Order: sequence, then structure tokens, then C-alpha cells
Amino acid sequence: MRPAGRVAIVAALLGLTAAYVQLNPPERLALGPGSLARLPLELDGWSGMDQRFEEVVYEELAADDTLVRKYVRGDSDAVWLVVIFHQNERYGAHDPLVCYKAQGWRILDQGKTRLRRPNDEFDANWILVESEGETRLAFFWWYTAGDLATADRDEFFARMAASGILSNVTFGAFVRASTVVDGDDRERAFEKLTAFCEAALRYLPDLFAPE
Repeated sequence: MRPAGRVAIVAALLGLTAAYVQLNPPERLALGPGSLARLPLELDGWSGMDQRFEEVVYEELAADDTLVRKYVRGDSDAVWLVVIFHQNERYGAHDPLVCYKAQGWRILDQGKTRLRRPNDEFDANWILVESEGETRLAFFWWYTAGDLATADRDEFFARMAASGILSNVTFGAFVRASTVVDGDDRERAFEKLTAFCEAALRYLPDLFAPE
């Protein structure tokens, strides 16, 4: 399907969702700020520590919950994990390419990578960025109600719209994990980030369900 056709379908679904929500206000999951913190601090040898964005970032995101955490393994391996969660009226389709460029990072390369979770596999996006002599590799994807994990923002929007109509409960979560690339060793960065993400995926998206 051509991009224009996909955009038109997504727009139509979002319009239907908006009309439906006016007549049937969506139910909210029993989640409050801090629920994402249930993600274990210890993940297959990775030890986590909570961090924070600057306050202006939280104001701009207007999220229902946010997790910012650094995980370390051994003496040199480190991964930064960000999860941004929105419910119902906020779709939260974060665009990391815009954020990286706005912060002065140069996009060197990008593509898709396959990640495993307990019951299936899915495609995540990856980007390689550089700034002031430091190179980072990042994986990112979106979650929606119904356990969809996808690298495709259009699919994310369409599923959010359909979920709002069919179940009257919607949420969207953006997930990003990043690591520093040592020298030119891109292969090791991919292996390290894949191992971390697949460890974390044993607990996602259960974090978005009520306790």
C-alpha cells in the first residue's frame, strides 16, 4: 500500500476513535506514576539504577508514567533504557530521530532488527548515531494494548484506534534502549543490546497491566 493510502486509513481510524470516545469515555487501567518501576533492577547480570530527564522533558512528554534507567554489566557494559507510557487520549508516538537530531546527534545508519520475547518475535528499529566523537546504537519500538510490539508507527496508530473502538481501553508505550559503541565494534554493540532487550522483554508489557 502506498504511504498516502496508509496515512488516509490511519487518519480515518483515528477520527472514528475520537467520535467513539466522545460517546463512550475510555476506561483507564489501574496504573499510576511509578508503575513502570516494577521492572526488576537485576536482569540477567545487568544491574539497574534509576535516572531522570530534565523537568522540561517530562512537561513536554506529558506521559502517564516514565521509566529512565541505566543498567550496567561487569566493568564496561552499560545500557540506557527509556519507557514512555500514555493512556487513552494521548497516543505518545515518540519520534526518537527528531529527538536525537535536536540534541545534536548525527544519524549514521538505521534499519530493523529482530528481537525475541517469550512467545514470539518482532521487528524493532535500530539507529546508529554520533556526536562529539561518541557513537551510540539504539533500538526502539512501540507497544499497544493487545500485546502488539512493532517498529511501524502507522501500525501502532491503527492498532491504537482499533483498540479504542473494540475494547474501550487503550494505551501506548514507547521503548528505547541504547548503548555506546566501542571503537568500530558495531557487532558487539548489537549483541550486547540484543541480549539486554531480550532479558527486559520477559517483563514487558506485563508492566502495563494492573497489579
